[in-house]
Amino acid sequence: MKDLLKFFKDKSLLTAILIISIAEISMQFGCYKIFQKKSSYAWSVNHITDNAVRSLGELKPNILIMGTSIAYEGLSPELLNEKLSKEGYVFQSIAIPGSELVVQELALRKILEEPNEIKYIIHVNELQLPWVDRLGLLDATLSMIAEFNKKDGIRRLHDDNYDIKVNDYLFLILKWVAYRRDIADFILSPDKRLKDIGKEFNRDKNSFYSYKNEYLPAMSLYDFKSIEECITKSSPISIIPTYSDKYHKDALYRTCILAKETKLPIVKNNLTDIYKIRIKNLYNYINSKNIKIINVYPPVPEMLDKADYQERIKFWNNEFIHILSETKYDLSNAIPNENNSDYYYDMIHLNKKGMELFTNELIDTLLKNKI
Repeated sequence: MKDLLKFFKDKSLLTAILIISIAEISMQFGCYKIFQKKSSYAWSVNHITDNAVRSLGELKPNILIMGTSIAYEGLSPELLNEKLSKEGYVFQSIAIPGSELVVQELALRKILEEPNEIKYIIHVNELQLPWVDRLGLLDATLSMIAEFNKKDGIRRLHDDNYDIKVNDYLFLILKWVAYRRDIADFILSPDKRLKDIGKEFNRDKNSFYSYKNEYLPAMSLYDFKSIEECITKSSPISIIPTYSDKYHKDALYRTCILAKETKLPIVKNNLTDIYKIRIKNLYNYINSKNIKIINVYPPVPEMLDKADYQERIKFWNNEFIHILSETKYDLSNAIPNENNSDYYYDMIHLNKKGMELFTNELIDTLLKNKI
């Protein structure tokens, strides 16, 4: 017992505990936010939601765009505002790449806690998500949830029937656990991190928009006729075509692998039941705020099975009929069949040309239906 007491009184141990405690308290108050790795999940969710909150008083949006990377890359709030502000509609996007419904709800709650004029939510629905939903939590999802109110985040996870482990609670409660990889990366490459921080400070702070899709490369650069050929032509050992780059090739390779390996039967199962609970929780919250939901089914590449996509739309409209809005716009054919691959960056995301087309198609649809 004496040796144990001596150990706990050791100055080195006490000093380490003090340093960790001070660091944890500082991070809990947000002191590390400016040092977060740019484009990390934590940075992205803060960047998008903080910018949206700032825009509430100046831009005064009355329509929010929600969703994942398909909405993030595919719809331009700037272009929507250029075309529709004269009609009295002002858009802002809080679409977050890689976000599950629980993250989207927490982001929305953060926005709606502030004085706002939001009347509509355009929710871009990825139709395969009910079959790939998860019972457990990924580090990416935990990283994003950890940036919101902890008590609210944990409550939402319980409401959404997640299987939460002890390590998940530690991730959500302790910042030094949530940021351990980010901090390690900072220590290993401080120069790069500091340069990124400098660029962020010099970024145009007058812009209301968190992101603008400027991707020019297209799938058509790889000239493939099948998913298998796409995998071959975009593999790590393949040649990079002119006007493409290593990031584009890697994105195409990963999404083509995903398209090949993800063959999901269109059946009601445990995961679709869980997704139904989660989307119902999200929509109940939106409805409680007297905000109208507009469901949008986004474009899908010609290379994928369009018949399968239409069957999934039928499943959504049947299984979630009492949850989804009455206003549902199927824009799966927003991108023309001719030269279809010119409009896609990879097998999932649109490039700049495709984003403009999808956004203009939504504009026409909203005007035609008077929102």
